Amino acid sequence: MMLKVSEQDSQITLAIESAIRGGSISLIANGREIDNWIGSTDVSKAEDLLVNIDAMLGRNSLAIRDISHIAVSAGPGSFTGIRIGIATALGLKTGLGIPMSSVSALAAMAEGGTFENQAIVAVPVGRNAICVQTFSQNKKAIDAPRSVSFEEFGDEIQKNGNTILHGSLFEQFGHFGESIDFGENIALPIGQFCIQTPGAMTELLFISKSF
Repeated sequence: MMLKVSEQDSQITLAIESAIRGGSISLIANGREIDNWIGSTDVSKAEDLLVNIDAMLGRNSLAIRDISHIAVSAGPGSFTGIRIGIATALGLKTGLGIPMSSVSALAAMAEGGTFENQAIVAVPVGRNAICVQTFSQNKKAIDAPRSVSFEEFGDEIQKNGNTILHGSLFEQFGHFGESIDFGENIALPIGQFCIQTPGAMTELLFISKSF
């Protein structure tokens, strides 16, 4: 449900994730999400982001100049989608003169989840590939992000049933062990992470298919 922004909601973060499936955008005012957009299953396009950012601001009686912080995904996902998100964020940062932060979508999802021991975070990256990374209970990465096939992923999570899944993966794999359905709005945890860690900048994660 869309929430009206009050005059006190002066800290506006625009969060962008454009590399996983159709991407997502989240508008966050003083730590609470007031609106979002989730793309189709097609690859994100720059014009989709800009049009929907403008529409989202309009629905909330905000102007582009009201944005005070940009948060953007550093990947993983489609190479084109990562570049589109970063280019859009950099353009807004430069044009508005505001700070920008970036974080891995996997790390943001791990930070937003609650799990015991350790958990595998997983997002689809196209071409029958899933990008996975394992995090400890205190949200520290145990290994590097890597790509696996759907078949390999099914075998892997039967051994370690704690998973945090992009919504598109939950129907197929959510019945294994303790699984968290993170939905498809990955821009929100990215925004929340970057708000809590201002100035964070993560190296871009261009994870090639390894099988």
